[in-house]
Amino acid sequence: MNAIKTSFLSLIILAVACSSPENTGPSLFNKLEAEDSGVSFKNELLFDEEFNIYTYRNFYNGGGVAIGDIDNDGLVDLYFTGNRVSNKLYKNLGNLQFEDITDKAGVSGQKAWSTGVSMADINGDGFLDIYVCNSGDITGDDKQNELFINNGDGTFSERAEAFGLADKGFSTHAAFFDYDRDGDLDAYLLNNSYKAIGSFNLQKNERPVRDAVGGDKLYRNDNGKFVDVSEASGIYGSIIGFGLGVTVGDVNADNWLDIFISNDFFERDYLYINKGDGTFDEVLESSMRSISQASMGADMADINNDGSPDIFVTDMLPETDQRLKQVTTFESWDRYNYSVQNGYHHQFMRNMLHMNNGDGTYTEVGRLAGVEATDWSWGALFFDMDNDGLKDLFVANGIYQDITDLDYLNFADDEDTKVNAINEEGVNYKSLIDPIPVTPISNYAYKNGGNLNFTNQAQKWGLGDPVHSNGAAFGDLDNDGDLDLVVNNVNAISNVFENKANEQLTNNHYLKFELKGKDKNTFSIGTKILVKAGDQQFYLEQVPIRGFESTVDPRPNMGLGAIEKVDFIEVTWPDGKVTSLKDIATNQTVTLNWADASDIKDSPKLMVQPIFTALDASKIIEAVHKESNYVDFDRDRLTYHMVSNEGPRLASADVNGDGREDLYIGGAKGFAGSIYTQSSTGDFGETKQESIKDNYLSEDVNATFFDMDNDGDQDLFVASGGNEFGVGSIQLADRLYLNNGKGSFSKVEDPILNANRWSTSVVITNDINGDGFTDLFVGSRLRPFLYGVPAPSFIYLNNGKGGFEDATNQIAPELKDLGMVTDAIWNDFDNDNDLDLIVVGEWMNPTIFENNDGTLTNISNQAGTSSFKGWYHRIEASDVDGDGDTDFILGNHGLNSKFKASSTEPIKLYVNDFDQNGSAEQIFTRVIDGKNLPYTLKHELQVQIPEIKKRYLKYASFNDQTMEEIFSPAQLESAVVSEATHLATSIMINNGDGTFSITALPVEAQFAPTYAIAMADFNGDGTTDILLGGNQYRVKPQAGRYDANYGVLLIGDGTGGFKAVSKAKTGLSINGEVRDFLIREINGEKVLLVAMNNEAIKAYKF
Repeated sequence: MNAIKTSFLSLIILAVACSSPENTGPSLFNKLEAEDSGVSFKNELLFDEEFNIYTYRNFYNGGGVAIGDIDNDGLVDLYFTGNRVSNKLYKNLGNLQFEDITDKAGVSGQKAWSTGVSMADINGDGFLDIYVCNSGDITGDDKQNELFINNGDGTFSERAEAFGLADKGFSTHAAFFDYDRDGDLDAYLLNNSYKAIGSFNLQKNERPVRDAVGGDKLYRNDNGKFVDVSEASGIYGSIIGFGLGVTVGDVNADNWLDIFISNDFFERDYLYINKGDGTFDEVLESSMRSISQASMGADMADINNDGSPDIFVTDMLPETDQRLKQVTTFESWDRYNYSVQNGYHHQFMRNMLHMNNGDGTYTEVGRLAGVEATDWSWGALFFDMDNDGLKDLFVANGIYQDITDLDYLNFADDEDTKVNAINEEGVNYKSLIDPIPVTPISNYAYKNGGNLNFTNQAQKWGLGDPVHSNGAAFGDLDNDGDLDLVVNNVNAISNVFENKANEQLTNNHYLKFELKGKDKNTFSIGTKILVKAGDQQFYLEQVPIRGFESTVDPRPNMGLGAIEKVDFIEVTWPDGKVTSLKDIATNQTVTLNWADASDIKDSPKLMVQPIFTALDASKIIEAVHKESNYVDFDRDRLTYHMVSNEGPRLASADVNGDGREDLYIGGAKGFAGSIYTQSSTGDFGETKQESIKDNYLSEDVNATFFDMDNDGDQDLFVASGGNEFGVGSIQLADRLYLNNGKGSFSKVEDPILNANRWSTSVVITNDINGDGFTDLFVGSRLRPFLYGVPAPSFIYLNNGKGGFEDATNQIAPELKDLGMVTDAIWNDFDNDNDLDLIVVGEWMNPTIFENNDGTLTNISNQAGTSSFKGWYHRIEASDVDGDGDTDFILGNHGLNSKFKASSTEPIKLYVNDFDQNGSAEQIFTRVIDGKNLPYTLKHELQVQIPEIKKRYLKYASFNDQTMEEIFSPAQLESAVVSEATHLATSIMINNGDGTFSITALPVEAQFAPTYAIAMADFNGDGTTDILLGGNQYRVKPQAGRYDANYGVLLIGDGTGGFKAVSKAKTGLSINGEVRDFLIREINGEKVLLVAMNNEAIKAYKF
């Protein structure tokens, strides 16, 4: 009995699988009642003492839907799979009325637990067959999958054994497609491991080891017999495969169908690239930088009309603050790294929207698009709900019982609960299951507004009723040119939604396609359709088996917005032949026959020369930055982003007087910075600098060369920063090294530098007082061990005697406690012939200090920048609009983040020693509907402030609490409070009258935090362009790392406008965390040097 009790918590763990606009006017979708449609299918799951959520982890995964015309009468029919109820087939009678013909057709299924359903013409006779996946672990049931072959007379015969498809694994779904292009349909069978989650040793990655029964399988169709070719084809089929989604499409435009597999639990997803020789390359880790943690359903389609299919994957992150705090726990930093180190890639709990870059890589933009949090989600479908020419996104979600509810888990782990539930006779599962909360959540319907802008219209469109949904499929049930929607629910009647776009949105048009196949591929699976009209293009792929456990209408339907006639249609058939049409009117069905297609005419491919070409940087400079292993979160446990990895920056000057620019590259804690001198051949060699090496314990964040002592050579100032050192640490003292004129440096012990031991972020030079000696602005990043408390910055005047004087109080007293400075620039923005100072930082607005006769005054309020408080990392200057004054580029956090901020709903940071234990806590909050709510979860906060656990015994009592309710007025009044209102990387246009206008740069500039900016005419058109680099990997898992910047190039138009160049056209694919750019001419070529955190220098010519 004790053993049973001890394993109780493990049992709970093993049981776990992995903004509503106002409703105005008629809904786009009309929900048909069962008595009207005749569709009354209900996937009912009742309590079973032997088989339940505790004994079978996928108990609430639900069933699928298939839409297809099984009798070729021109009307698509419906098939539903049930878990403990019989599957159902409904014949479409027309007028959105259906008849249950299950028994007559003989397709109810004989197995105990059905999951996914695939409709495809498997035997190539022109009639759709039905393949049903079976799973569960029910006594007496063999879980054998079923294949119902269509007899063409309204009946079906079960033939799985005969076709070789009677798999007995825990099957989820099967995709039928012609992977080898031999004219018949092959199959990818997705299975879910039967092994208990807690029984795996993650250090022993079993991905390469095949599991003959439970692993995924690729079946080749050999004349009607399906043969397992998984191993020879390079398909994983291991015991750690927890497949919940199989998605097929041509991701690399080579006309061979590829495969994306979404895996639940700890195993990563797979992306298989079809090599065209019967084998696949699995390339996920080189293609996708971040993936979902508990991947479930997925879909693939072209969401931005660039001709490349993008991929969306569902997970289980709640959207609302209150629900997130009730049901969610996140991995720790250590646990996340443990998974990465053991080969499971970078996984985070959120939906992922992988935007196809057209070069074999993806940019993850789910947070930017606003589609990352849809609760416990299953089916995902891209289709144009309103026929406006942009594919919208439907997400079916809901777990019937909240098995991750944190109050419930505490209840289940309580000793009294264990005693009551477990006895000598076994476990009383009913006493454990009845208390699990039931919380229906509405599905999501995101309208695609273009430019990666998605808004949830579920309520407005009539799809927002709370429910527990799983599989879903779209199809034109009434043949009116818009796509209707069918959803399979748990413990509720399935939904049939009639799309009314044809009636309500009469200015939006469509084209439907009937594709007549050949050989055994009668529905032309794998066909690609490209439509062009003016400068617009639209793209679809014919792969009906998609979403979660489901199959959609096999007649492609393309929304076209206001277009009444398209210029060009190009249909590429699976064998590469093409059918082309011109000047086709919309609002019609276009019937095309594969047999009529033509061979592709050979024409030379237009080769576009990329703007940048990668160089072998090691032949230019062998410099590798190595970051320390310091973990900020071990001390600052409630923060989300590390500060200790923000270097290195590059400094350049001719240090040895040979007329060539040399480099200083800073080192992280434990690794000294180095000076590299340039040779006559353009390469750089490291020089011995013992004085610099002696300071290897400091973190070099910034550096600059200048002639400190006016002796005609370049001396070096190194800014010591980072977040590793405590108050008063000598490692935080900035350093001055004097040059002997030959490139050899020795450290100067300056009392001012030694005394000011802050964490420095930036140093910039200017002769502030006009005495002929170079002075410095030194910006502080933070107060040691007090992240969030503003730090002082300084003006150091060169005393002309080899040292500095701190003149901050005399010249710029407002620099005291200025903030968490990250960058600064001297610039005469007002054209009065002296240099003003502009400073940016975290939790700061762009701060404008006007130079008035050597005194710096903060004029940000007058300049119009004070309300733009952000998390800035970089500033650069250039006259981008050609009006003769200087404008500025502001590198900010970006918008592809869980953190959202505006002037009305800012992010706030409270810093205080709330529990008076001698260490400060940092609490991030967000304002939602006027409420100031902490991001911090209860279990995170109570570890730092134990009083929280006493005050809030249950999560439910904490989850809607504001900061003002959690803490006393005295605690809040004594806190240091900062806020951010603007997170977009932006352009700050100089209006020429002492004011500035700040506007966000294009959406591509918002993909990740910007740490590096280069300004140049990169494409040779005579105007200034912007290159942005960045990324930040050392981020708490609940925020998820920022990795979507490969190098973003924005082409300027000379008037202040910018347009992004596609990644494939730039030639840039910078992998890692960029910290600085430097453009230099080397051997007659313009070269971009890229400083990386924890990596070698990279180089590109342009």
